[in-house]
Amino acid sequence: MGMHTPPAVPIGLQVINAAQLVSDALDVALTAAGGSLGMWQILVAASGKDQRHGAHAAFSEAMGVGATALSDEAHRTEVAGLVVRKPDPQHSHEPRVELTDAGRALFHRLLLAVVAFDARLRTGLAAEEIDVLSSMLTRLRSNIASTEPT
Repeated sequence: MGMHTPPAVPIGLQVINAAQLVSDALDVALTAAGGSLGMWQILVAASGKDQRHGAHAAFSEAMGVGATALSDEAHRTEVAGLVVRKPDPQHSHEPRVELTDAGRALFHRLLLAVVAFDARLRTGLAAEEIDVLSSMLTRLRSNIASTEPT
């Protein structure tokens, strides 16, 4: 009688579990540095370091959070004196978010934590493996974007 091979864990669940673990660990690292993952996302957007996303909706989609969650985090970051909202002449219905001096200081402190965290993630991985992982994640995103749910 042949051995029965248990079904493999669906790749989507593996990606979700890994992403949640990485997200939680990054949030812990950022919290230890005086911020949070949500705050980091707002500071990156406000710093102009992420030029891929100009509009609020495009940025929230790229970050994988809803526009409401992003707005809530932006509000908390603004109340903390880390960012200010100013009218954006190119997008009159969406304010531009800019870093304050305190926001720039926190951005640089959190950047150090992000760089250290990235180095931790890369431990034991060859450059070729990182390239393959990046390519595979791009392909998974493309597969999801190009198909309709069943």
